[in-house]
Amino acid sequence: MEERFCWRCNVNVVMLNEEEFSLCQEAFIHGKKIVEKELERRKTKDFVWLDKIETFEKYRYLLEMYRILTGEYESNPLAILHHQSSRFGKDCPNCKKPFRTSRAIYCASCGYGSENLTKI
Repeated sequence: MEERFCWRCNVNVVMLNEEEFSLCQEAFIHGKKIVEKELERRKTKDFVWLDKIETFEKYRYLLEMYRILTGEYESNPLAILHHQSSRFGKDCPNCKKPFRTSRAIYCASCGYGSENLTKI
């Protein structure tokens, strides 16, 4: 897990690595049993389930897993589903924001590398 700039959210957020993102996906698909399994693996005994989550019940365990992994409460489950570090490219050497994709050849924020683009 690392903090990086998210283009959709327009702020720095905690990005999940592959393993963490996979756990969130499993929690979304399989629910409570996956979250309880992760709590057991971490030997977490003092975890307090949120009584009320301000979103659809189907996202409850995705949000809980994200909170276990990051220590932060995210109210938007769709944000979690795009905060996967590998979806973004390397950090721009000029402005330090990540390229929007792993295949990007220039920075959309500051234009670094755009001089290498072919003009039509």
